[in-house]
Amino acid sequence: MTTQQRPYLHSVDIGVLRFNQASEVIEVMLQKRLDPDQPYFGQWALPGIVINGDMIDQDINAALARLLASPKVGIPVKYTEQVGTEGNGVRDPRCWSSTTVYLGLVDDAISLEGDKQWVPLAGVLSSEILLAFDHNLLAGMIYERLASKCLYSSLGLQLLPQEFTITGAISVFSSILNYPVARTSMVQRITKLTDAGLVLKTDRKNQPLMGRAQTIYENLQPEKVFFFERTLSASE
Repeated sequence: MTTQQRPYLHSVDIGVLRFNQASEVIEVMLQKRLDPDQPYFGQWALPGIVINGDMIDQDINAALARLLASPKVGIPVKYTEQVGTEGNGVRDPRCWSSTTVYLGLVDDAISLEGDKQWVPLAGVLSSEILLAFDHNLLAGMIYERLASKCLYSSLGLQLLPQEFTITGAISVFSSILNYPVARTSMVQRITKLTDAGLVLKTDRKNQPLMGRAQTIYENLQPEKVFFFERTLSASE
């Protein structure tokens, strides 16, 4: 007696995030599903690809590279990190499926066209914005990884341009952690990064429309994440 093999799908999905400096909110990139023969036609989702179908990838890293180069993403992503795996028999109406989930970060100079858009991540996390499959859940996994690492690392700087100010760094970390970060705590972190040769304190200042001019710092190794001994403190 032969056992009939049941269908199974594995995919790679990525939540690409940016920090909108104008509105000071974290945004996530969504793609509209345009294939009428696939589930959730016309709905918004995180970009993803199936990796156990007709396309043969040597490994999971090759699959991620294929996704990033595909029109589903199609923008330069500064940083990626594997978050985890989710799988069950109900997340995809076609069959039992699983996915390897990634976090991706870009700065807010990246614009989108066509079937992609930026939306506030908070709206996805609260399910005010409903996504296809279980992608609201995946977005929550991605956010939790970002927030937990930003407590004790420099990861949030990946969401800023290469040149930034202390105030800009405070804004992005405060938006990620959902509490106002203490300026003294951020200054200490940037000083440690400067001492480590990862950040350069320039002799230039910005020219804000309002307020005092601030020193411009340059992220010399934006691809590197630095880990601190203490977590970020909240302002009192």
